[in-house]
Amino acid sequence: MPDPSGPPKVERLLYMGGLALMGGFVVLAFGQLFAAVAAVLVGAGTLVMAAARRGTSALKAGRTRRARLLFAAATAPVSLLGLAVSWLVGALSGALDVSEACIARQQHFDAGYRALHADEMSRWFPLRNACNADYDLVPVWVNPAVVLFALLLVASIAVLAGGLASRIVNGRAQPGS
Repeated sequence: MPDPSGPPKVERLLYMGGLALMGGFVVLAFGQLFAAVAAVLVGAGTLVMAAARRGTSALKAGRTRRARLLFAAATAPVSLLGLAVSWLVGALSGALDVSEACIARQQHFDAGYRALHADEMSRWFPLRNACNADYDLVPVWVNPAVVLFALLLVASIAVLAGGLASRIVNGRAQPGS
């Protein structure tokens, strides 16, 4: 039977942290695919919170292996989503006409600079779409977000692979997992 006093403090903190993270993403993505990003983030946040609650209860019950796997299972799809959204925001930051995007931001469009640095503008990472030597259309938060989400994705996949390997090697589920 659930406790009538409400969720434990740890779950409330996790919930509030998730809401703050989602709010941050919505603010950063404002103006660029706003409705789709907001809907996906709310859905992903709901999934993360459900896994985090299950992981927290597993941790309280002393089942640390299960808690780790639940947290990793929640982190992997959200990291992939964050990686895709942040990369797309950066890749689409100049729209179809870069010169118009630069003018709209009251920046001088330097075609000579872009021709000289064309290889930098077409890389997958780091994302760059410069109007001139001093102004880049890619928001400053995009490249660090891409790195952060890629690291989180790799770490969560490693934890999940380790858990799967442990189950395969042992041939059965471990007690307390």
